[in-house]
Amino acid sequence: MTVHRKRALGQIESVLAQAHRARGEVAVGEQWAQDVMRTIRREAAQHPAPSLLSWAEPLVWRVATGAALVALFFAGSVAVYTRQHPAPVAAAWLEEFDAGSSFPDQ
Repeated sequence: MTVHRKRALGQIESVLAQAHRARGEVAVGEQWAQDVMRTIRREAAQHPAPSLLSWAEPLVWRVATGAALVALFFAGSVAVYTRQHPAPVAAAWLEEFDAGSSFPDQ
């Protein structure tokens, strides 16, 4: 920030502080305070209608947690397998699912 901007910022700050000190007290009556408190209590007492799917949220989080743990376990097992076997991981799986050649002559 340049010196010019700092000086302008200081002037603005002092003007705002002076305006704040010069303002008068806001006249608030007893009726106004009671209305405000009544409104606050009324709004606090109103509860939103429960959603029809409110039971699903905890279920979704539990299933997501389980799925994340399964994925983490699977990724860890693949990492351990690839350290122990230098061949590509897909090659071992492809051999198990190989149904033979799709062309009988070959």
